[in-house]
Amino acid sequence: MRKFVDLLRKEQGFTLIELIAALSLFSLVSALVYGVMTFGVQSYQRVTMENTLRDESDLLMSAIITEIYTFAPNTISSDEVNKTILLSRDNLSGGIDEVTIGISGGQLVINELPTTDPTATTDHVSAVTTPTPGDTYNTRTSTDSMLGPNSSISLECSANSIQPCESGLLNIKLSLTLEHGDNRRQLAVESKFGF
Repeated sequence: MRKFVDLLRKEQGFTLIELIAALSLFSLVSALVYGVMTFGVQSYQRVTMENTLRDESDLLMSAIITEIYTFAPNTISSDEVNKTILLSRDNLSGGIDEVTIGISGGQLVINELPTTDPTATTDHVSAVTTPTPGDTYNTRTSTDSMLGPNSSISLECSANSIQPCESGLLNIKLSLTLEHGDNRRQLAVESKFGF
């Protein structure tokens, strides 16, 4: 028992060199672990933001295409200044149903316009209006990202015909920007499809 008590009373410790070496190794390991964790978190945030941008670009493209195919317009006209296209079709009562698809306030806006009176005459090209983003009809295209000024929807009529077109090519360019804290990601997509 005496040996055990003597062993506990021995005052041995670490030397300064041993302490510095231990602290140096601990600092290196801590810095390595911190670097790996920080890189992992940043990579996760970057991939999440890029996936969100891709998902939202797919949503916007499909909303435009779905609206065109489900509305089944007779003619399509465009206004390059307002970045808007106007879909028009004859309805059963003899009037004209119209929908505008455009970019306003950094969002894609799809507005259903009131049915025109069959007795009134309208100029379809001048009927294209700037869409308003507050329309409740447009909730299916709300996104977290914003559409930049490079975003556009343009129209090329087939066989060099003038607007409104019965067939042609629709060019869609979307420039999406997503901000999350200090992180900012951008994605530009472009698509063309015929109608």
